[in-house]
Amino acid sequence: MAGSISGIDWISRMPVSGVHTVTAAEASANKAEIDTGMAGATGFIVQVLRSGIVLGSAKASITAGVLRVEDNASTYVVTTGDVISWIVF
Repeated sequence: MAGSISGIDWISRMPVSGVHTVTAAEASANKAEIDTGMAGATGFIVQVLRSGIVLGSAKASITAGVLRVEDNASTYVVTTGDVISWIVF
């Protein structure tokens, strides 16, 4: 059985999630930057859909709560209308 979580700030460890649709300006910049509101996030999960099909090769990173999804050298290009579902923790 896991130990008690009393005494720690468990609320700050709760994941945050959202959905973002890529704009034309983001596509032109070859990246989408999403402010997750979770400055202390250290991990993330990203899923990109285009026309209902999951794309598995976007480049993603997180810094100070800003999730960045961008072109991957040869297999993914940020495109207007791509739907980015994300979870950060």
